[in-house]
Amino acid sequence: MITYILHNIFDIFNTPTNVILLLLVFIITYGLFSLRKPSGFPPGPIGYPFIGSILDLVNDPHLTLVNYGKEYGDVFTMKIGSQPVIVLNSLDVIKEALVKKQNDFAGRPYFYSLSSLMAEESQNILFGNFTAKWKLQRKIGHQAIRNYASGEKLESLIRREAFPTFQRAVAQNNGKPFLPKPLLFLLVGNIIASMCFGKRYEYDDPELLKIMGVMNDVNESFGNGLAADFVPIFRYISTPGHIEVKTLLKEWLTIIQRQIDEHKAKLGKGDKDVESLIDDILSIQREAELAGGDRTIQLTDVNLRQTVSDIFAAGLDTTINALNWAVAYLTYYPDVQSKVQREIDDVIGDDRLPLLSDKGKLPYCEAVIHELLRIRTVVPFAIPHTTTVDTSVGGYAIPKDTWIWCNLWNVHMNEKHWDKPEEFRPERFLDSDRAMLPKLDGYMPFSGGRRVCMGEALAKNELFLLFISIFQQYTFKVPAGGKKPCLEPHCVAQIIRCCPYEVIAIGRSK
Repeated sequence: MITYILHNIFDIFNTPTNVILLLLVFIITYGLFSLRKPSGFPPGPIGYPFIGSILDLVNDPHLTLVNYGKEYGDVFTMKIGSQPVIVLNSLDVIKEALVKKQNDFAGRPYFYSLSSLMAEESQNILFGNFTAKWKLQRKIGHQAIRNYASGEKLESLIRREAFPTFQRAVAQNNGKPFLPKPLLFLLVGNIIASMCFGKRYEYDDPELLKIMGVMNDVNESFGNGLAADFVPIFRYISTPGHIEVKTLLKEWLTIIQRQIDEHKAKLGKGDKDVESLIDDILSIQREAELAGGDRTIQLTDVNLRQTVSDIFAAGLDTTINALNWAVAYLTYYPDVQSKVQREIDDVIGDDRLPLLSDKGKLPYCEAVIHELLRIRTVVPFAIPHTTTVDTSVGGYAIPKDTWIWCNLWNVHMNEKHWDKPEEFRPERFLDSDRAMLPKLDGYMPFSGGRRVCMGEALAKNELFLLFISIFQQYTFKVPAGGKKPCLEPHCVAQIIRCCPYEVIAIGRSK
Protein backbone atom coordinates (compact mmCIF):
# COMPACT_ATOMS: atom_id res chain seq x y z
CA MET A 1 0.00 0.00 0.00
CA ILE A 2 2.77 2.44 0.94
CA THR A 3 4.63 1.62 -2.27
CA TYR A 4 1.47 2.28 -4.27
CA ILE A 5 0.92 5.69 -2.58
CA LEU A 6 4.53 6.76 -3.12
CA HIS A 7 4.38 5.66 -6.74
CA ASN A 8 1.32 7.86 -7.33
CA ILE A 9 2.94 10.81 -5.59
CA PHE A 10 6.02 10.54 -7.80
CA ASP A 11 3.75 10.32 -10.82
CA ILE A 12 2.30 13.70 -9.88
CA PHE A 13 5.75 15.28 -10.03
CA ASN A 14 6.52 13.78 -13.40
CA THR A 15 5.11 16.75 -15.34
CA PRO A 16 6.01 20.46 -15.01
CA THR A 17 2.31 21.36 -15.11
CA ASN A 18 1.56 19.33 -11.98
CA VAL A 19 4.56 20.81 -10.17
CA ILE A 20 3.40 24.34 -11.01
CA LEU A 21 -0.15 23.54 -9.89
CA LEU A 22 1.09 22.14 -6.58
CA LEU A 23 3.28 25.19 -6.07
CA LEU A 24 0.33 27.49 -6.75
CA VAL A 25 -1.83 25.56 -4.29
CA PHE A 26 0.90 25.87 -1.67
CA ILE A 27 1.29 29.62 -2.28
CA ILE A 28 -2.46 30.25 -2.15
CA THR A 29 -2.84 28.14 1.00
CA TYR A 30 0.07 29.91 2.69
CA GLY A 31 -1.29 33.30 1.61
CA LEU A 32 -4.70 32.56 3.10
CA PHE A 33 -3.06 31.24 6.25
CA SER A 34 -1.10 34.51 6.54
CA LEU A 35 -4.41 36.37 6.92
CA ARG A 36 -5.19 34.61 10.21
CA LYS A 37 -4.77 36.60 13.39
CA PRO A 38 -3.43 34.86 16.49
CA SER A 39 -6.15 33.32 18.62
CA GLY A 40 -7.73 35.74 21.09
CA PHE A 41 -6.37 38.90 19.43
CA PRO A 42 -8.74 41.89 19.01
CA PRO A 43 -10.69 42.20 15.73
CA GLY A 44 -9.36 44.26 12.84
CA PRO A 45 -9.01 44.59 9.07
CA ILE A 46 -8.30 41.38 7.15
CA GLY A 47 -5.66 42.88 4.85
CA TYR A 48 -4.13 41.11 1.88
CA PRO A 49 -2.22 37.82 1.67
CA PHE A 50 1.48 38.10 2.56
CA ILE A 51 1.49 41.93 2.92
CA GLY A 52 -1.37 42.46 5.38
CA SER A 53 -2.52 46.09 5.55
CA ILE A 54 0.70 47.65 4.24
CA LEU A 55 -1.03 49.13 1.17
CA ASP A 56 -3.61 50.84 3.39
CA LEU A 57 -0.79 52.61 5.26
CA VAL A 58 1.00 54.05 2.23
CA ASN A 59 -0.99 57.30 2.20
CA ASP A 60 -2.08 59.14 5.36
CA PRO A 61 -1.57 56.21 7.78
CA HIS A 62 -2.52 58.46 10.72
CA LEU A 63 -6.01 58.89 9.22
CA THR A 64 -6.26 55.21 8.24
CA LEU A 65 -5.75 54.14 11.86
CA VAL A 66 -8.39 56.63 13.02
CA ASN A 67 -10.89 55.11 10.56
CA TYR A 68 -9.97 51.57 11.59
CA GLY A 69 -10.66 52.58 15.19
CA LYS A 70 -14.15 53.80 14.28
CA GLU A 71 -14.90 50.42 12.70
CA TYR A 72 -13.16 48.00 15.07
CA GLY A 73 -12.89 49.85 18.38
CA ASP A 74 -10.16 51.41 20.51
CA VAL A 75 -8.07 48.21 20.45
CA PHE A 76 -7.71 46.41 17.13
CA THR A 77 -5.32 44.11 15.28
CA MET A 78 -3.76 44.69 11.90
CA LYS A 79 -1.19 42.72 9.96
CA ILE A 80 1.87 44.53 8.61
CA GLY A 81 3.30 41.94 6.28
CA SER A 82 3.20 38.77 8.34
CA GLN A 83 3.58 40.66 11.62
CA PRO A 84 0.41 41.07 13.75
CA VAL A 85 0.29 44.49 15.44
CA ILE A 86 -2.18 45.62 18.10
CA VAL A 87 -3.08 49.30 17.77
CA LEU A 88 -4.17 51.34 20.78
CA ASN A 89 -6.37 54.08 19.40
CA SER A 90 -7.64 56.04 22.40
CA LEU A 91 -6.29 57.86 25.44
CA ASP A 92 -7.76 55.39 27.94
CA VAL A 93 -6.12 52.27 26.51
CA ILE A 94 -2.82 54.07 25.78
CA LYS A 95 -2.62 55.27 29.40
CA GLU A 96 -3.58 51.80 30.64
CA ALA A 97 -0.66 50.33 28.69
CA LEU A 98 2.05 53.00 28.94
CA VAL A 99 1.31 54.39 32.42
CA LYS A 100 -0.63 51.89 34.54
CA LYS A 101 1.18 48.85 33.12
CA GLN A 102 4.32 50.58 31.91
CA ASN A 103 6.72 47.70 32.62
CA ASP A 104 4.44 45.25 30.77
CA PHE A 105 4.58 47.38 27.61
CA ALA A 106 8.19 48.63 27.84
CA GLY A 107 9.73 46.29 25.26
CA ARG A 108 10.82 47.08 21.71
CA PRO A 109 10.21 44.91 18.65
CA TYR A 110 13.02 42.98 17.05
CA PHE A 111 13.85 44.81 13.83
CA TYR A 112 15.79 42.58 11.47
CA SER A 113 17.08 45.63 9.62
CA LEU A 114 18.58 47.17 12.77
CA SER A 115 20.30 43.98 13.86
CA SER A 116 21.63 43.00 10.45
CA LEU A 117 22.46 46.41 9.00
CA MET A 118 24.04 47.95 12.05
CA ALA A 119 25.63 44.67 13.17
CA GLU A 120 25.35 45.92 16.76
CA GLU A 121 22.18 44.09 17.83
CA SER A 122 20.26 47.28 18.67
CA GLN A 123 22.47 48.07 21.67
CA ASN A 124 20.96 51.51 21.93
CA ILE A 125 18.40 53.38 23.98
CA LEU A 126 15.84 54.03 21.26
CA PHE A 127 15.37 50.45 20.07
CA GLY A 128 17.07 48.43 22.81
CA ASN A 129 14.92 46.03 24.78
CA PHE A 130 13.87 46.59 28.38
CA THR A 131 16.81 45.13 30.32
CA ALA A 132 19.12 46.15 33.15
CA LYS A 133 21.71 47.18 30.58
CA TRP A 134 19.15 49.34 28.77
CA LYS A 135 18.21 51.03 32.07
CA LEU A 136 21.86 51.89 32.69
CA GLN A 137 22.31 53.30 29.19
CA ARG A 138 19.16 55.40 29.49
CA LYS A 139 20.30 56.70 32.89
CA ILE A 140 23.64 57.71 31.39
CA GLY A 141 21.93 59.33 28.42
CA HIS A 142 19.62 61.29 30.73
CA GLN A 143 22.55 62.36 32.88
CA ALA A 144 24.45 63.66 29.85
CA ILE A 145 21.40 65.46 28.43
CA ARG A 146 20.56 67.13 31.76
CA ASN A 147 23.88 68.96 31.67
CA TYR A 148 22.76 70.68 28.46
CA ALA A 149 18.96 70.66 28.56
CA SER A 150 18.71 73.33 31.22
CA GLY A 151 20.67 76.35 32.28
CA GLU A 152 23.58 78.24 30.84
CA LYS A 153 25.05 75.65 28.44
CA LEU A 154 22.00 75.44 26.18
CA GLU A 155 21.28 79.17 26.46
CA SER A 156 24.87 80.09 25.63
CA LEU A 157 25.04 77.71 22.70
CA ILE A 158 21.89 79.21 21.16
CA ARG A 159 22.44 82.88 22.02
CA ARG A 160 26.16 83.16 21.23
CA GLU A 161 26.67 80.59 18.48
CA ALA A 162 23.72 78.90 16.74
CA PHE A 163 21.17 81.71 16.48
CA PRO A 164 23.60 84.41 15.25
CA THR A 165 24.68 81.93 12.57
CA PHE A 166 21.01 81.47 11.65
CA GLN A 167 20.57 85.25 11.44
CA ARG A 168 23.49 85.54 9.05
CA ALA A 169 21.96 82.82 6.87
CA VAL A 170 18.55 84.58 6.81
CA ALA A 171 20.23 87.89 5.94
CA GLN A 172 21.74 86.33 2.83
CA ASN A 173 18.23 86.14 1.35
CA ASN A 174 18.10 89.98 1.28
CA GLY A 175 14.35 90.08 1.90
CA LYS A 176 13.60 87.62 -0.91
CA PRO A 177 11.30 84.58 -0.53
CA PHE A 178 12.99 81.46 0.84
CA LEU A 179 12.17 78.00 2.13
CA PRO A 180 12.49 78.12 5.94
CA LYS A 181 12.95 74.39 6.60
CA PRO A 182 16.52 74.03 5.25
CA LEU A 183 17.67 76.89 7.51
CA LEU A 184 15.76 75.48 10.50
CA PHE A 185 17.30 72.09 9.75
CA LEU A 186 20.79 73.55 9.94
CA LEU A 187 19.91 75.70 12.97
CA VAL A 188 18.79 72.73 15.07
CA GLY A 189 21.46 70.46 13.60
CA ASN A 190 24.13 73.00 14.50
CA ILE A 191 22.94 73.00 18.12
CA ILE A 192 22.86 69.20 18.43
CA ALA A 193 26.17 68.73 16.62
CA SER A 194 27.80 71.36 18.83
CA MET A 195 26.37 69.73 21.96
CA CYS A 196 27.42 66.21 20.98
CA PHE A 197 30.80 66.97 19.41
CA GLY A 198 31.87 70.19 21.18
CA LYS A 199 32.49 72.10 17.95
CA ARG A 200 31.17 75.35 16.52
CA TYR A 201 29.92 75.41 12.95
CA GLU A 202 28.93 77.93 10.32
CA TYR A 203 26.14 76.86 7.95
CA ASP A 204 28.55 76.32 5.09
CA ASP A 205 30.92 74.22 7.19
CA PRO A 206 31.60 71.03 5.15
CA GLU A 207 31.60 68.85 8.28
CA LEU A 208 28.20 70.12 9.42
CA LEU A 209 26.74 69.76 5.93
CA LYS A 210 28.08 66.21 5.74
CA ILE A 211 26.68 65.28 9.16
CA MET A 212 23.25 66.72 8.44
CA GLY A 213 23.13 65.30 4.92
CA VAL A 214 23.80 61.76 6.13
CA MET A 215 21.35 62.14 9.04
CA ASN A 216 18.62 63.38 6.71
CA ASP A 217 19.20 60.50 4.29
CA VAL A 218 19.11 57.95 7.11
CA ASN A 219 15.82 59.31 8.43
CA GLU A 220 14.18 59.35 5.02
CA SER A 221 15.44 55.93 3.95
CA PHE A 222 14.82 54.16 7.23
CA GLY A 223 11.81 56.02 8.61
CA ASN A 224 9.12 53.64 7.36
CA GLY A 225 11.19 50.55 8.04
CA LEU A 226 12.33 47.99 5.50
CA ALA A 227 10.23 45.24 3.96
CA ALA A 228 12.48 42.67 5.68
CA ASP A 229 11.11 43.80 9.06
CA PHE A 230 7.59 42.71 8.13
CA VAL A 231 7.89 40.20 5.27
CA PRO A 232 10.55 37.60 6.19
CA ILE A 233 11.26 36.51 2.60
CA PHE A 234 12.89 39.90 1.94
CA ARG A 235 15.58 39.05 4.49
CA TYR A 236 17.06 36.83 1.81
CA ILE A 237 16.70 39.34 -1.04
CA SER A 238 19.14 42.25 -1.23
CA THR A 239 16.84 45.09 -2.35
CA PRO A 240 18.08 48.58 -3.37
CA GLY A 241 16.54 50.05 -0.21
CA HIS A 242 18.33 47.49 1.93
CA ILE A 243 21.69 48.30 0.31
CA GLU A 244 21.15 52.06 0.59
CA VAL A 245 20.23 51.97 4.27
CA LYS A 246 23.15 49.69 5.09
CA THR A 247 25.55 52.12 3.41
CA LEU A 248 24.04 55.17 5.13
CA LEU A 249 24.01 53.62 8.60
CA LYS A 250 27.62 52.53 8.25
CA GLU A 251 28.57 56.07 7.20
CA TRP A 252 26.63 57.60 10.10
CA LEU A 253 28.21 55.37 12.74
CA THR A 254 31.66 56.01 11.21
CA ILE A 255 31.11 59.78 11.63
CA ILE A 256 30.21 59.30 15.30
CA GLN A 257 33.11 56.92 15.95
CA ARG A 258 35.55 59.41 14.41
CA GLN A 259 34.30 62.09 16.81
CA ILE A 260 34.57 59.70 19.76
CA ASP A 261 38.13 58.78 18.81
CA GLU A 262 39.09 62.47 18.66
CA HIS A 263 37.72 63.08 22.15
CA LYS A 264 39.35 59.93 23.52
CA ALA A 265 42.69 61.11 22.20
CA LYS A 266 42.16 64.47 23.85
CA LEU A 267 41.33 62.87 27.19
CA GLY A 268 44.35 60.59 26.79
CA LYS A 269 46.57 63.66 26.65
CA GLY A 270 45.25 64.79 30.03
CA ASP A 271 42.69 67.36 28.80
CA LYS A 272 39.89 66.82 31.34
CA ASP A 273 37.72 69.78 30.37
CA VAL A 274 34.19 68.55 29.63
CA GLU A 275 33.12 70.31 26.45
CA SER A 276 30.54 67.97 24.91
CA LEU A 277 28.12 65.16 25.49
CA ILE A 278 30.77 62.74 24.23
CA ASP A 279 33.15 64.01 26.92
CA ASP A 280 30.44 63.55 29.55
CA ILE A 281 29.81 59.95 28.52
CA LEU A 282 33.53 59.17 28.18
CA SER A 283 34.03 60.45 31.73
CA ILE A 284 31.27 58.11 32.95
CA GLN A 285 32.87 55.25 31.01
CA ARG A 286 36.30 56.02 32.50
CA GLU A 287 34.83 56.07 36.03
CA ALA A 288 33.21 52.68 35.38
CA GLU A 289 36.52 51.25 34.15
CA LEU A 290 38.30 52.45 37.29
CA ALA A 291 35.54 51.05 39.51
CA GLY A 292 35.54 47.70 37.67
CA GLY A 293 32.66 45.24 37.89
CA ASP A 294 29.70 44.71 35.58
CA ARG A 295 29.34 48.37 34.60
CA THR A 296 32.56 48.19 32.59
CA ILE A 297 31.10 45.40 30.45
CA GLN A 298 27.88 47.39 30.01
CA LEU A 299 29.66 50.54 28.77
CA THR A 300 31.43 49.33 25.64
CA ASP A 301 32.35 51.49 22.66
CA VAL A 302 29.30 50.10 20.87
CA ASN A 303 27.07 51.38 23.67
CA LEU A 304 28.84 54.74 23.61
CA ARG A 305 28.43 55.07 19.84
CA GLN A 306 24.78 54.07 19.97
CA THR A 307 24.01 56.40 22.89
CA VAL A 308 25.50 59.42 21.10
CA SER A 309 23.52 58.50 17.99
CA ASP A 310 20.30 58.31 20.03
CA ILE A 311 20.91 61.66 21.71
CA PHE A 312 21.56 63.25 18.33
CA ALA A 313 18.30 61.86 16.95
CA ALA A 314 16.29 62.71 20.09
CA GLY A 315 16.97 66.42 19.79
CA LEU A 316 16.64 66.75 16.05
CA ASP A 317 13.51 65.73 14.14
CA THR A 318 10.87 66.81 16.66
CA THR A 319 12.34 70.29 17.05
CA ILE A 320 12.97 70.86 13.34
CA ASN A 321 9.46 69.86 12.29
CA ALA A 322 7.78 71.69 15.18
CA LEU A 323 9.59 74.93 14.22
CA ASN A 324 8.71 74.42 10.56
CA TRP A 325 5.04 74.03 11.50
CA ALA A 326 5.38 77.11 13.75
CA VAL A 327 6.55 79.35 10.92
CA ALA A 328 3.87 77.90 8.63
CA TYR A 329 1.00 78.39 11.09
CA LEU A 330 2.02 81.86 12.27
CA THR A 331 2.50 83.00 8.68
CA TYR A 332 -0.96 81.62 7.89
CA TYR A 333 -2.43 83.29 11.02
CA PRO A 334 -0.73 86.72 11.27
CA ASP A 335 -2.98 87.70 14.19
CA VAL A 336 -1.49 84.89 16.28
CA GLN A 337 2.01 85.97 15.21
CA SER A 338 1.24 89.54 16.33
CA LYS A 339 0.00 88.34 19.75
CA VAL A 340 3.17 86.26 20.19
CA GLN A 341 5.36 89.23 19.33
CA ARG A 342 3.49 91.63 21.61
CA GLU A 343 3.96 89.30 24.57
CA ILE A 344 7.66 88.88 23.77
CA ASP A 345 8.10 92.66 23.45
CA ASP A 346 6.30 93.27 26.75
CA VAL A 347 8.24 90.67 28.74
CA ILE A 348 11.68 90.53 27.12
CA GLY A 349 11.96 93.49 24.79
CA ASP A 350 14.50 93.47 21.99
CA ASP A 351 17.78 94.03 23.82
CA ARG A 352 18.43 90.36 24.60
CA LEU A 353 17.49 86.88 23.43
CA PRO A 354 15.29 84.72 25.68
CA LEU A 355 16.46 82.72 28.68
CA LEU A 356 14.94 79.62 30.24
CA SER A 357 14.07 81.79 33.24
CA ASP A 358 11.52 83.48 30.92
CA LYS A 359 9.45 80.30 31.00
CA GLY A 360 6.24 80.94 32.90
CA LYS A 361 6.32 84.62 31.94
CA LEU A 362 5.18 84.05 28.35
CA PRO A 363 1.95 82.04 28.71
CA TYR A 364 0.53 82.84 25.29
CA CYS A 365 3.77 81.87 23.54
CA GLU A 366 3.89 78.63 25.49
CA ALA A 367 0.24 77.96 24.63
CA VAL A 368 1.06 78.39 20.93
CA ILE A 369 3.92 75.88 21.23
CA HIS A 370 1.64 73.39 23.00
CA GLU A 371 -1.06 73.82 20.37
CA LEU A 372 1.46 73.27 17.56
CA LEU A 373 2.64 70.01 19.15
CA ARG A 374 -0.98 68.92 19.56
CA ILE A 375 -2.47 69.81 16.19
CA ARG A 376 0.51 68.48 14.25
CA THR A 377 1.80 65.63 16.40
CA VAL A 378 5.28 65.21 14.96
CA VAL A 379 5.61 61.48 15.75
CA PRO A 380 1.99 60.28 15.44
CA PHE A 381 2.52 56.63 16.46
CA ALA A 382 5.56 57.03 18.75
CA ILE A 383 8.03 54.15 18.37
CA PRO A 384 6.50 50.65 18.46
CA HIS A 385 6.41 48.85 21.80
CA THR A 386 6.26 45.16 22.64
CA THR A 387 4.87 43.43 25.68
CA THR A 388 7.50 42.07 28.07
CA VAL A 389 5.10 39.61 29.75
CA ASP A 390 1.66 38.13 29.18
CA THR A 391 -0.65 41.01 30.03
CA SER A 392 -3.89 42.69 28.98
CA VAL A 393 -5.23 45.99 27.67
CA GLY A 394 -8.76 47.15 26.94
CA GLY A 395 -10.14 43.83 28.17
CA TYR A 396 -8.05 41.75 25.74
CA ALA A 397 -5.40 39.23 26.82
CA ILE A 398 -2.10 40.14 25.14
CA PRO A 399 0.72 37.59 25.04
CA LYS A 400 4.38 38.40 25.60
CA ASP A 401 6.36 39.83 22.64
CA THR A 402 3.28 41.31 20.93
CA TRP A 403 3.88 44.43 18.83
CA ILE A 404 2.00 47.54 20.05
CA TRP A 405 1.35 50.80 18.21
CA CYS A 406 -0.01 53.84 20.08
CA ASN A 407 -1.96 56.27 17.89
CA LEU A 408 -1.06 59.58 19.55
CA TRP A 409 -2.49 61.44 16.56
CA ASN A 410 -5.99 60.23 17.42
CA VAL A 411 -5.53 61.28 21.06
CA HIS A 412 -4.65 64.82 19.99
CA MET A 413 -7.38 65.09 17.36
CA ASN A 414 -10.21 63.45 19.30
CA GLU A 415 -13.37 65.46 20.08
CA LYS A 416 -13.69 63.59 23.39
CA HIS A 417 -10.71 65.54 24.70
CA TRP A 418 -10.55 68.65 22.53
CA ASP A 419 -13.24 71.07 21.42
CA LYS A 420 -13.09 71.38 17.62
CA PRO A 421 -9.66 69.72 17.44
CA GLU A 422 -9.08 70.70 13.79
CA GLU A 423 -9.04 74.38 14.77
CA PHE A 424 -5.75 76.07 15.67
CA ARG A 425 -6.62 77.66 19.03
CA PRO A 426 -3.74 78.28 21.44
CA GLU A 427 -6.22 79.67 23.96
CA ARG A 428 -7.37 76.13 24.77
CA PHE A 429 -4.22 75.82 26.93
CA LEU A 430 -4.98 79.01 28.91
CA ASP A 431 -7.34 79.57 31.83
CA SER A 432 -9.68 82.55 32.26
CA ASP A 433 -6.79 84.61 33.69
CA ARG A 434 -4.66 83.89 30.59
CA ALA A 435 -2.32 81.65 32.60
CA MET A 436 -1.16 78.24 31.38
CA LEU A 437 -3.39 75.38 32.46
CA PRO A 438 -1.81 72.36 34.18
CA LYS A 439 -0.90 69.50 31.85
CA LEU A 440 -4.05 68.23 30.19
CA ASP A 441 -4.82 64.49 30.10
CA GLY A 442 -5.16 64.29 26.34
CA TYR A 443 -1.77 65.89 25.66
CA MET A 444 1.20 63.56 25.16
CA PRO A 445 3.37 64.62 22.18
CA PHE A 446 6.41 62.81 23.63
CA SER A 447 4.53 59.58 24.41
CA GLY A 448 4.67 58.34 28.04
CA GLY A 449 5.71 55.66 30.48
CA ARG A 450 9.05 53.87 30.56
CA ARG A 451 9.80 54.66 26.91
CA VAL A 452 8.86 58.34 26.99
CA CYS A 453 11.14 60.32 24.67
CA MET A 454 14.59 60.53 26.29
CA GLY A 455 15.15 63.96 24.77
CA GLU A 456 11.84 65.46 26.00
CA ALA A 457 13.42 67.99 28.39
CA LEU A 458 15.99 69.01 25.80
CA ALA A 459 13.41 69.29 23.00
CA LYS A 460 11.03 71.38 25.13
CA ASN A 461 13.67 73.85 26.28
CA GLU A 462 15.33 74.05 22.88
CA LEU A 463 11.97 74.60 21.19
CA PHE A 464 11.04 77.33 23.69
CA LEU A 465 14.29 79.26 23.24
CA LEU A 466 14.29 78.97 19.45
CA PHE A 467 10.59 79.77 19.00
CA ILE A 468 10.88 82.92 21.13
CA SER A 469 14.14 83.97 19.45
CA ILE A 470 12.78 83.52 15.93
CA PHE A 471 9.57 85.51 16.45
CA GLN A 472 11.30 88.12 18.56
CA GLN A 473 13.65 88.87 15.68
CA TYR A 474 11.48 88.27 12.60
CA THR A 475 8.01 88.75 11.18
CA PHE A 476 7.16 86.15 8.55
CA LYS A 477 4.87 87.05 5.66
CA VAL A 478 3.56 85.43 2.50
CA PRO A 479 5.56 86.62 -0.55
CA ALA A 480 3.75 89.03 -2.88
CA GLY A 481 1.61 87.00 -5.24
CA GLY A 482 2.44 83.83 -3.31
CA LYS A 483 0.21 81.35 -1.51
CA LYS A 484 -0.24 80.86 2.19
CA PRO A 485 1.53 77.78 3.57
CA CYS A 486 -0.41 74.53 3.17
CA LEU A 487 -1.34 73.26 6.64
CA GLU A 488 -2.43 69.77 5.55
CA PRO A 489 -0.49 67.09 7.45
CA HIS A 490 1.49 64.51 5.49
CA CYS A 491 2.87 61.46 7.24
CA VAL A 492 6.23 60.64 5.66
CA ALA A 493 8.72 58.25 7.28
CA GLN A 494 6.54 58.12 10.42
CA ILE A 495 6.77 61.91 10.85
CA ILE A 496 3.95 64.44 10.31
CA ARG A 497 5.59 66.83 7.89
CA CYS A 498 4.62 70.15 6.35
CA CYS A 499 4.57 70.73 2.59
CA PRO A 500 7.38 73.03 1.37
CA TYR A 501 6.42 76.72 1.46
CA GLU A 502 8.10 80.09 0.97
CA VAL A 503 8.09 83.11 3.27
CA ILE A 504 9.66 86.53 3.55
CA ALA A 505 11.45 87.28 6.84
CA ILE A 506 11.30 90.93 7.97
CA GLY A 507 13.74 91.83 10.72
CA ARG A 508 12.17 93.33 13.87
CA SER A 509 15.23 94.21 15.97
CA LYS A 510 16.09 97.89 16.30
